[in-house]
Amino acid sequence: MSESARLCGALPPEFSRPVIDRTRPVRFRLNGRAFAGFEGDTIFTALLANGVHTAGKFGADSVALDAYTAPPIALEGNEGRPDLAMPMTICPAVNGASLVSAGPVPAVTNTLAARLLPRRKDTLGLVYKTGAAEPGGWIDSAATRTIWADVAIVGGGVAGLSAALAAARKGLRVCLVEKETTLGGLSEFFGKAEGEPDPEDTISQLASQIGESGLITLLLGTMAFDLSGKSIRAIRVLRTGALPQPEHLSITADTIVLATGMVGRMPIFSGNRLAGVDEASAAWRLAARHNIWPGASAHIHSTTNAGYRMALLGAASGKSIARTSDPRIDPQTRFIEFCKAYGYRLGWGMTIESAVPARRAGLAIHLANAENGAPADDAISCDRLIVSGGWQPDLDLWLKASGPVRWDGKAQTLVPHGPLDGVVLAGSVAGYLSLAGCIAHGKAALQTALDGQDRRVDDPRIDPVFDTPDGPLLVSRPGQPNTAAAFIAPGASGALSAPAARGWARLAGPQQNHASAALAGPLGPLEVVGEIVAQRLDPALAPTLCAERCILPRTLHRSADNAPFSAHVPEGIPLFLEHRFGADQVQWLVIVGQPRHFDPGCLVFANTDHRSPLEAIGVVLADEGDRLRVLLANMAMTPGATVYIRDGLTVLAARLERTV
Repeated sequence: MSESARLCGALPPEFSRPVIDRTRPVRFRLNGRAFAGFEGDTIFTALLANGVHTAGKFGADSVALDAYTAPPIALEGNEGRPDLAMPMTICPAVNGASLVSAGPVPAVTNTLAARLLPRRKDTLGLVYKTGAAEPGGWIDSAATRTIWADVAIVGGGVAGLSAALAAARKGLRVCLVEKETTLGGLSEFFGKAEGEPDPEDTISQLASQIGESGLITLLLGTMAFDLSGKSIRAIRVLRTGALPQPEHLSITADTIVLATGMVGRMPIFSGNRLAGVDEASAAWRLAARHNIWPGASAHIHSTTNAGYRMALLGAASGKSIARTSDPRIDPQTRFIEFCKAYGYRLGWGMTIESAVPARRAGLAIHLANAENGAPADDAISCDRLIVSGGWQPDLDLWLKASGPVRWDGKAQTLVPHGPLDGVVLAGSVAGYLSLAGCIAHGKAALQTALDGQDRRVDDPRIDPVFDTPDGPLLVSRPGQPNTAAAFIAPGASGALSAPAARGWARLAGPQQNHASAALAGPLGPLEVVGEIVAQRLDPALAPTLCAERCILPRTLHRSADNAPFSAHVPEGIPLFLEHRFGADQVQWLVIVGQPRHFDPGCLVFANTDHRSPLEAIGVVLADEGDRLRVLLANMAMTPGATVYIRDGLTVLAARLERTV
């Protein structure tokens, strides 16, 4: 296949230093299909460069091939060995390798016509059970190598580099883990601010000092996927001979620094996971690291100032920028001024209503007024839609290690809330945004980890008069039947479905079976954020939900020792309800307004409008005749207060009598 999505010709400086070597082509096979790439590509980036932009189907919806849907892969012949599965996003493209995907299965062609028609070359043709690829076998595999260090750092941005150097200067052994094969994170994406050094120069200086230190073990191209106690689990892909092989790592350290940065949020609109719709920072990484930019034209939609840089960089790379749009009114930033100077058409006060595949190729983008929802007159035709919906601190490992969080309603983000023994956060994941602030906080976080004294550092910001704050994460609910679902986050299973067809429209054909609208299975931080912003989850429940569901979905195995384990659980409370409604949950006796038998497990709510289990404030433990014994969250309620018990479709009021 030809590399139709690769940038070429004169490129801006940020895109002129890719990790690929165009003088060293490679060829490999995946699921029997031949692909081409360059030395430095991963299997994932090589597929995108070859024009494979769709992963397959989730329900009725096509989903793009991205970091969330990229399936685990293995060498052909190793399909039955979960321990030999590799993440597609970090597996190098190796000449002569023959690989197969694991997890999502290829779509079955049941008809003769489907078997005779030529296969689409732009899709892997997989069928997904959830909104993301199934977890790879590495999450259940034993470590094949253990690394011991005084300090382990996850994240090779400027904060992580600064923390590593600060530890090395104290004579401590450091292990620095970075998923990418380059250092610096997203510092260059955000651009140079007035009064700050150039991000490229800063990264180069820090990286040079890292290389000169004899105490820092640097693991590039290594994905950390779990954190428990003082141990980080990670996987990387090595070349054993001429072929790639996984290496399972356990990194143990007394002090762990998470400098994991931020992840881009995706606005919620119909078609937001179609091929050709890309989050801005992910699009920048593809262009900067691997010179990948599909299509000749793009529309840029941004609620952030940094998002406008993709319009400037795209135009400088020879791409046609159809238009930019922003839900904010008259936003101010130096990047917008540059866009004005280039004569780009700017649309303010506009949000995306939907994205749909165009009749021939590309996308048709429908905009709407951000305040009243009135649709714009004409659709915008383009090959690619690049969106920037704001930022969420990357708390994935923090949550897996049981780190506490809270909801920041103003910023619409989950933020850390309180300490975690042996683990500290550094840089933008801790709320620092400037280059200088992240570097300074990397040093401060390391010192905090060593002596327990919290330290704040300066984080210079541009005056809001000249740099408008980022806008909110907006939600455009699908308005027409049989339109694409609006997924609540990248990789999410939950989506806002279009309304059901009514009247004669029902005769036009079967209704599309979109993604589930309910929360199910393990969740990521972005999914929790999306559920809150879409008003499907009470923000007050976010900390509990994150503690319960932001986990690694390991396979459970029967223990050889069947003896019960000891655990302290208050009398009358099943083990699985321990801390279910908070650490200080309380048992009450309640009197129901009318005679009725309630089975244990019936949920208790604060009002009659609530019905979701996530909104429950308690549960029935036992029916004691004229009273019920219930377990309630500690909400400072007093005897005589009213709660509501739901049994199926019936809701009855109950009066609190006394605590037990």
